[in-house]
Amino acid sequence: MVSRLVLVLALLAGCRDPGITELEGVRDAVCACKTAACGQIAMKRVPTAEVPNNHRSQTIAREMMDCLAKLYEAERPVTGPDDEAVAAPTPPVPTPPAP
Repeated sequence: MVSRLVLVLALLAGCRDPGITELEGVRDAVCACKTAACGQIAMKRVPTAEVPNNHRSQTIAREMMDCLAKLYEAERPVTGPDDEAVAAPTPPVPTPPAP
C-alpha cells in the first residue's frame, strides 16, 4: 500500500503544467535582472498559451511583478526638495569670525 502511494506521488510530481514551468522561468529571469529595461525584455517572454489560473500561477505572477517594481523603483529619479537634500547634502555655511 505504501509503495503505491509513493508511486502516485512520484507521478503527480512529474506532471507539472508546462505553462507554470515557463512562467517560473520568466519570473526567475525578471528577478535576475539589474535594470528595468532587462526586466521589460524578460516580461515579453510571458507565455501566451493558456496558463491555469490558480493559486500557484497567481503567486508566481505576483513575485514577478514585485521584482519588476523593485527594478523601476531603483531607477526612479530623485525629485523633490526633501529627496535632493538627502541625495546631495549641502556643505555647512562657514560662520564669520567674531570681532
